[in-house]
Amino acid sequence: MNSKGRSEFWIFSLLLLIIAPFVMMLTPMVVAVTISDTPDKIVFIPKGTSMVLYGLAFAVVITVLFAMYFSKSKMLNIITGIMAVAGFFIIFSLGIQNYVYLHEDFIKNNSILGSKVEYQWTDLAKVTHELYDEEKDRDEKYIFVFDDGYTFEFIGSGIVDAKAKSKIYQKVMKLEVPFDEY
Repeated sequence: MNSKGRSEFWIFSLLLLIIAPFVMMLTPMVVAVTISDTPDKIVFIPKGTSMVLYGLAFAVVITVLFAMYFSKSKMLNIITGIMAVAGFFIIFSLGIQNYVYLHEDFIKNNSILGSKVEYQWTDLAKVTHELYDEEKDRDEKYIFVFDDGYTFEFIGSGIVDAKAKSKIYQKVMKLEVPFDEY
């Protein structure tokens, strides 16, 4: 491979390193708008592991580009390039599918491995709201327990603003679901 072709690997890698943080930061907002931008939305919360998956997707591509730079086989470069692109899209899409969505009519928890569960608010058995505690080094979080025993939790700070917290509280009180707050 000529030196011009080899330098393209470095240029593309550097561009990815520059662009990756911006893509990683903007993706949750784009996903929130495309999936949940309705008047009945309470809150859309991308999970923290999504950012890890976005970063991993870019790391895979950059690593493969680095390996391709040292490879002398054009066929191997084509195969690894295709695998890198496929791996990027698979890992990135797993990150996109990792969220909690609270709607006026339902509650949806979509985990990394596609175990999406959707419940009605009437299916709630108990809600626990753990407040921020600096002494215990504990973040604010909500824990939802449903009638069938399914439990999930999400961070209650940042995206979950005062308006969303109020709506959650009003829903829980209206349905007379046990609510613990400490």
